[in-house]
Amino acid sequence: MDEGILEQYWQYLRREYRKENTRKNYYKFVKYFLEWLWNTRQKTYEQLTPEDTQDYKAFCLENYKTNGNVGRLNSINNFVDKFLRRPELRISVPNSEYVNKPVLSPEELERYKNAAETPLEKLIVTYQMDAFLRPSDFHKLKISLHDCDNQILYIDDTKTGNNSVILTPNMIKAFKEYLRYRVKPRRKEDEDKLIIVPHGSHRGLPPSPKSDFIWRWTKKIAARAGFKRNVYPYLIKPSAITDGFNQKVNPKILQRQARHRKIETTLRYDHTADNMVKEYYNQVQKCQNIDAMDYKEKARVWLDKLLAGEIDTKTFKNGIDILLPNRTKKGDDVAYL
Repeated sequence: MDEGILEQYWQYLRREYRKENTRKNYYKFVKYFLEWLWNTRQKTYEQLTPEDTQDYKAFCLENYKTNGNVGRLNSINNFVDKFLRRPELRISVPNSEYVNKPVLSPEELERYKNAAETPLEKLIVTYQMDAFLRPSDFHKLKISLHDCDNQILYIDDTKTGNNSVILTPNMIKAFKEYLRYRVKPRRKEDEDKLIIVPHGSHRGLPPSPKSDFIWRWTKKIAARAGFKRNVYPYLIKPSAITDGFNQKVNPKILQRQARHRKIETTLRYDHTADNMVKEYYNQVQKCQNIDAMDYKEKARVWLDKLLAGEIDTKTFKNGIDILLPNRTKKGDDVAYL
């Protein structure tokens, strides 16, 4: 394998792509591809044919999951088309598969929120639930980018680019409360970083972008809330967005706060469960949940069906005998209800 071409490709990525994660992922997947090409075909990039890239696609589809192959194969297309300028080597990329995950119910979200005790924990929970922040967003938060007067939080270099979210009243409250107890940074260059590690050997330093800081705190809060199921940061975001849908929040509001370019992306987070669908239609169409009624309410429903002509008198009487076995019977008179 030619290491020189990888160095040239890395310099190309540095010129063309500002985001570090984009550069690293493209480079990593192209390196894997060139290693595969050499190990299986004894070829270098100069000897590439369309059959090679198609065979590599088949290899990826056989050995990796679909969603991982989206980035993997897009990287190859970037390399052969934009860098090598050989568009005939491009390969088709499969669409991402969206998998529904059981989200937290409103009650579980409330338990998670209430389990946060310290100012740092309350900040994390509030920013997860109100701003839908990803774990990678937290280490980029800066004090100076909180415009509380105009309720705007600016976030640099996120997955969707430079962006902002609306600072909710709860976020502003958590932000100001946390600043009162925030550990003094060790280094001058970290003074504007919002989150500073409060304990341990890294006390006084901001969390590393590669650390599992937010994961650990999420797990800690969830454990205190008594969850038996697996609760992790990437579960909080879809749960909070789904809760917004269930509260009938305008999808455009959720899209804006989640920083999604397309409304279709936001709608993917609508994990409305069957129970929620039933409850909604029962309320809107005034369908009553028979199982939740006491025997008198059930008898009233049965009478309504009789008066509406949905059942005959004989069926009504038989039903009442079952629902009210201890009633005082009055012959054929059904007006006792």
